[in-house]
Amino acid sequence: MRFPCAVLLLACIPCLAPPTAGAYTYGDTLTTILRPLPNLAAFARPGDSFTVWANAGSGTTGWAASLQFGALNVPLAWAGGAWQPTKGRWEMSFTVPPAVPEQVYALVLSSDSTATDTAMHAVKVLPAYQSDYYFAQISDTHLPEHTFSVATNPVPINVSDTTGMGDFDAVIGQLNVIHPEFIIHTGDLVNEGELEEQWGMFEMGRAQAMLNHLDAPVWVSTGNHDIGGWIPTPPPSGFSRKNWWRYFGWKWLENPPAGDPYHSQDFTFDYGPLHVIGLEAYINNGSYDNYRTDLWGAQSFTAEQMAWLQADIAAQPAGTHKLVFYHYDFGGTLAGGAAGANFSQINVATLGVDGAIWGHNHVVAENSLTPRTATPFNLGCRSVIDYRAFRIFRVHNGVMSPGPMHFASTLGTKALDSLGVAWAAPNDGTSAGNDVTLVNRYGEAWEHARVRFVLADHDSTFSVTGGSISQVVRQGGIADVDVDGVIPASGTAMMSVATLAPVAGIGPSATSSFGIRTAAPSPFLAGGGRALRVSFRLPALVTARLDVLDVGGRRVATLAAGTLGAGAHDATWDGRGAGGGVLPPGVYLVRLSTARAVSTARVALLR
Repeated sequence: MRFPCAVLLLACIPCLAPPTAGAYTYGDTLTTILRPLPNLAAFARPGDSFTVWANAGSGTTGWAASLQFGALNVPLAWAGGAWQPTKGRWEMSFTVPPAVPEQVYALVLSSDSTATDTAMHAVKVLPAYQSDYYFAQISDTHLPEHTFSVATNPVPINVSDTTGMGDFDAVIGQLNVIHPEFIIHTGDLVNEGELEEQWGMFEMGRAQAMLNHLDAPVWVSTGNHDIGGWIPTPPPSGFSRKNWWRYFGWKWLENPPAGDPYHSQDFTFDYGPLHVIGLEAYINNGSYDNYRTDLWGAQSFTAEQMAWLQADIAAQPAGTHKLVFYHYDFGGTLAGGAAGANFSQINVATLGVDGAIWGHNHVVAENSLTPRTATPFNLGCRSVIDYRAFRIFRVHNGVMSPGPMHFASTLGTKALDSLGVAWAAPNDGTSAGNDVTLVNRYGEAWEHARVRFVLADHDSTFSVTGGSISQVVRQGGIADVDVDGVIPASGTAMMSVATLAPVAGIGPSATSSFGIRTAAPSPFLAGGGRALRVSFRLPALVTARLDVLDVGGRRVATLAAGTLGAGAHDATWDGRGAGGGVLPPGVYLVRLSTARAVSTARVALLR
């Protein structure tokens, strides 16, 4: 995916103030890969094939795909596919080879006539579909800030406010340990969908990068701030909707092809016997937006959406459990064009679904439409912004049991509703072993918890106490040791990983003649006082480069270049690009290259 030219886009946007210099920039906009995406992921087991949608001409040949996680690159086998003339896109399948580690991978796609494209955080490879697991709901992250702009000039908003990102980071930290199989985001990912170029906010680009911080795959339904924005802002009607299409799909929705004749981004995915349905939601009556009411009416859901939903539910085989999620049941549009009443369209009992979940109401009370123990259930969840809320749904053979809302960290009256994680040493790849203490103040046990120990890799095997090692992934001198365990309700768990004797022939050894040994700490804070330190080795006097690349493969910084001697070397990076400005937060690759070899390490930059 490419970062579009600011000059060209700004020329197309009437009456917009120039962006704040050097603050933020574009995220990863859609070019070739149309699905899976960071907001519309895909599941696959080793040996499974998954579908890829691609934007390319009908005569395109030479398609190739791979999965990428840091320095790991997993080529995928072509499993068939073709140009779809009634849809105007390619639909292809690729097969995951055996023994691929469990991770959420970036998808890399290329062809003879398209540039290499990458969709970050797009494919979850899992060893098996579990019969007992849990998933999480989050909603209303409103990235990146808490406040809204007003219709005054010059800039009527604090462009440096990232406090909403702090709320989301707190929830991410908790969920990454609780370890849900997947995460559902019920809309309002961003605060004001118009604010990309406007005032240099690039809200969608920054929100997209934050999804990469999650260890689980995520599916996002749109909300009224995502594709309706905020009416006082200067950009014209429809601008937030078009911004969403640029990052999260799809630009054809305003004029869909005959083979895919829908105007809303409604979608499904399956996890074993559970069928999950996501619906686009918005307000289009002038209070947030007023764009193409002939297509989208005064508010969601349209008659087209409801017909699609009913047909999808009816098509599911007997024994399938069904969940529908959306931002809010705004009530659709009445025959005369007026807005319908809230909660008038989704009736979980008559639809034939097991449950419905939604957001929008930042302070929604527990059990507001149905008790969470009801069958079927219809439940809202408070916002991540301000409340750091989330809900866990336990699943047994497809049957869902909603848990209570939780509130991460120490906000307000919920100071004891949190999961504390305390490391004995920095968990950044500089230690050969480590200990962690987990203090669970939630009233629920986390029986599928997973903690990732990021350790220095010296070709070692590892021993663990307090859990079991699910896998070890070695890359760039770092060993990611995933430890599974149970964290008791309102209790404490301790885990420890220690190094055993080196094992010959596994991973890069401590005396390897070439390669990046460590790149730590990761994530690291730009300008935070502790720069990224990269240690690498060279086999002899050689011409070499140590560069930093963005997710599109473009060089954004050079840490070393020239003739370097044999042995160990170190370099540091403070998060600044070649021009001296601090780069936007996200995932970057540090690449060591010579004429004969390349070594890479993945790092995460925070702001």
